[in-house]
Amino acid sequence: MLRVVNPHHWLDERGDPPLDNARIRRQVLRIARLIEYGGPLASGESRETLVECSMRPGRKPCPGLLWVVKVENDDIYCYCMSCKRDEVLIHDWQDTIWAEGMMEPVPPEPERPRSSQPN
Repeated sequence: MLRVVNPHHWLDERGDPPLDNARIRRQVLRIARLIEYGGPLASGESRETLVECSMRPGRKPCPGLLWVVKVENDDIYCYCMSCKRDEVLIHDWQDTIWAEGMMEPVPPEPERPRSSQPN
């Protein structure tokens, strides 16, 4: 089942996932992970993700992981190679905070002295 998704339909005015609707937040974060995997790809490139298939053929969870492909018009096409039923086409994703892939590493926060840590 192909779902066509524009992540902006679910984001707040700052471009963040909603905090007040857990179901929509889960959907947005799933799409965000797919954008992180697919955004940095060149047109025609693909890769496997660690995003689980959402289908339940025969009422059992599909064991497949989604693949992402950057298609010619810069959309990200996602699909499950196992059940071939979970398909997502993501468009208008380029100006999201996930478009460039995972964030760059940052150093860990310095440990606070024990006296300033809450009990």
